[in-house]
Formats: sequence, structure tokens, C-alpha cells
Amino acid sequence: MTAESDFTERLVSAVPELTSIHREHLEDQEGELLAYVLMADVARWLDGMSRSEPRRAQQVIDWLEQEFTQGDFDVRNLIDVGIVEMLPSMPEGAAVLSRLGPELRGRAEVAGLFG
Repeated sequence: MTAESDFTERLVSAVPELTSIHREHLEDQEGELLAYVLMADVARWLDGMSRSEPRRAQQVIDWLEQEFTQGDFDVRNLIDVGIVEMLPSMPEGAAVLSRLGPELRGRAEVAGLFG
């Protein structure tokens, strides 16, 4: 199992709401995990949750922050490029960007999401 697939399994286990997105992704990709494509879907979901269920979005962001700080290069890169860089920039992304912890906020700043 690759670091990316292992992370994806942990993510879906920690955030069961993503099960249908994960399942649909695998169906669309004929059973193959394209982790960065899936993480873009996760970023869109997270942005929507930041508006509709901010408390749950914060829990997921906190989990991602912990995974980022403890992860190896592959996990960090997947979270950075696959999720953080796919978030909408300011001002549209204010709801989700304002919830990022220090490490993920730093990556969002490097990506130019704060303007």
C-alpha cells in the first residue's frame, strides 16, 4: 500500500461523510485511486462544509493539520497540493481558509490563497 492510499483510507475512516465521494471516485476511475484527483473533491467538500457545518469542517481541518505535521513527504505533499492548493482563494474561500491551522495556513499563504 502506498502512503497516498494509506492516507486516503485513514481519511475516509476519520471522516465517514467522504465514503460516497471515495466510492464514486473509484467507480469513475475503474477501481484505481488517483489520490490527487480525489483530494480535489475533498477540498470542494471541505469548502462547502465550512459554510454549512462549520464545526464539522473544523474537526476535519484539525485532523488534516495533525496528519500534515506528522506525515512523511508523500502525505504532506498530498495534503498540500491535493487539498490546500485546491481550496478557493480569498475572498471566496474565507470560510475555509480562516479555519486552517498554522501549518496548513502557511501552505495556503505560499500558494497565494490569501491574495
